[in-house]
Amino acid sequence: AISEGRASPRTEILHNIDPLYNHARHGSLEGGFGIWNTAVQAAIRVGEWKLLTGDPGYGDWIPPQTLASFPGSWWNLERMASIRQAVWLFNISADPYEREDLAGQRPDVVRTLLARLADYNRTAIPVRYPAANPRAHPDFNGGAWGPWASDEEEEEEEEEEEGRARSFSRGRRKKKCKICKLRSFFRKLNTRLMSHRI
Repeated sequence: AISEGRASPRTEILHNIDPLYNHARHGSLEGGFGIWNTAVQAAIRVGEWKLLTGDPGYGDWIPPQTLASFPGSWWNLERMASIRQAVWLFNISADPYEREDLAGQRPDVVRTLLARLADYNRTAIPVRYPAANPRAHPDFNGGAWGPWASDEEEEEEEEEEEGRARSFSRGRRKKKCKICKLRSFFRKLNTRLMSHRI
């Protein structure tokens, strides 16, 4: 539509739902009207509205360093200022910098967007983080994160995953191209690295 000069038919964007990142101290299912646990980090935009839930992290700008001996008191003050909410609503047409939180003034919009988050979450494929394999630890790989599994192990894991996802007739195997193997390898490597982050 946009390439033809017409308006996009898309009116909403799910920015993120991270069910594993739910560290917001003040988030709860009750805070989400029983629709959504606001401790879970998520973001959605529908029309001119954008809703954020969970721990937002540090959302302001960091001033440039001026002196090497700068005491850093601004940073200490910012870190001490605890965030006492887990839901934010912004009208991004009127407030593109997301400075004015309207969640308290527009609970109707908050409920609608929380329901959309819940709908998306219902259809989400569960995150699969395999158990940590000690062979992946940098101490066993020259002090660096990197490939540690052999090609045969990767192929076995791929075949197991394919078997779970699809039912192939007995004896029928798909021949894999080298690019497919590399993609699969890096996808699994990323999953393993992420499991160590958590």
